[in-house]
Amino acid sequence: MLAISDEKLIEQGLRAGETALCHKVKTWARHSNEKADVAAVQMDIVRQLDRDHPAPRPLRALSIGCSSEPQFRLLEAAYRGGLYLYDADGAALKGLRARINRQMINGVVPVQGNYLRDFRSAPAARAALAERLGGEPFDLINLHHSLYYCDQRDWTPLVTNLYQELLAPLGRMHIVMMSAADQREGTTTWLYNLFAERFFNHRNDQDLGRLRDELADSPAFAGARFSYQSRDVRFRAEDFETFMAAIWLILLYPEGHAFSLAQRREITEFVLAYFWRENKPIIQVQDNLVISKD
Repeated sequence: MLAISDEKLIEQGLRAGETALCHKVKTWARHSNEKADVAAVQMDIVRQLDRDHPAPRPLRALSIGCSSEPQFRLLEAAYRGGLYLYDADGAALKGLRARINRQMINGVVPVQGNYLRDFRSAPAARAALAERLGGEPFDLINLHHSLYYCDQRDWTPLVTNLYQELLAPLGRMHIVMMSAADQREGTTTWLYNLFAERFFNHRNDQDLGRLRDELADSPAFAGARFSYQSRDVRFRAEDFETFMAAIWLILLYPEGHAFSLAQRREITEFVLAYFWRENKPIIQVQDNLVISKD
């Protein structure tokens, strides 16, 4: 029998699962060092692009699956030739539009769309660029934690279309994903597999390293350079409801997995005992893939 205090925490944890996806993303960004870690890679890319483009041409960037775009300040400052923030989530884009209007920012364009539709083929990608994305190729294309809702079989054609049709000469693509390879206890991959396998007979098989190998063998990427590294990031929060918002993001609830109420309660009780009561941070091992068109 759970104590009253635990029952209240369970209620908070369950409530956290019902918040909007953009809220969960914002919670993860605010209470982890993940965005600072990603920003370090982004700054390396900015330096490379600055080196490769000595002429004072304003750079352009596209962030696919941007949500509320935690890298907004960095991207807006570095890519004054146009920053396109692309997402399927209307609520996230509404928040971005309000911010753009409030701060009177020019050159940042929110775009609502489905990347599996808009970039499903080379002609579709060319049409999206011409009709919705300003018509000029991008020096940077980001796919930051935006491929989780896409079958890995679709990754190679998607990235190929973006690389060939939307990426400028000497441009860079930056893809970030939770590592599928690291199985250490206490990581987000371990936690995801624990419950996705138990309730849906599914494990995280979305391997960014495998994508790199497939692309490197593809004639479409002849001459491209690939940089790949895995880095640890940590998440912790000051209250249990905030902590659980990140857990539901990791477990892809409800957008990816429709856990029942009983299953969500079991997950919440586990997280309360394993992480929260023991004051353990969540560790995420994430893979960074940078593709350079040279």
